[in-house]
Amino acid sequence: MCLRCNGVELVPSGPFVPKIEFFKCPACHRQYARKPGGSVTFRWLHPISLVLYEILFDSNPLQRLEKSGVPSKPPEELLWMVEEIELELTHPTQQVRDILDNPQTEEQCRQYLREYVTGVRGRLREKHGDQG
Repeated sequence: MCLRCNGVELVPSGPFVPKIEFFKCPACHRQYARKPGGSVTFRWLHPISLVLYEILFDSNPLQRLEKSGVPSKPPEELLWMVEEIELELTHPTQQVRDILDNPQTEEQCRQYLREYVTGVRGRLREKHGDQG
């Protein structure tokens, strides 16, 4: 079942990768992955996966935020990313650390996502006025 669309069955999608199943929601078009014995999570390239990849090898993830700026993406894309992250933070559907097998705890990953959203929104406001 889609983690966002109530009652919508996921359909298998490619590519074939040993030990990972991929799915797509026919309604919202979000893409998912599932490892053997695991739960369905967002697939690589979902905004949460991209942001959590930044801290995959970091022992102090919040320190990274202090050094980073706004990613070099168009404001519309950044807003979409932030909205997807906020949706998961306000309406949790999964263990986000499982998307990439982050070594941080679930709470550390979610805290990093919260701080990331706050930082990006603040920087967008500075650069583009009320868009953030």
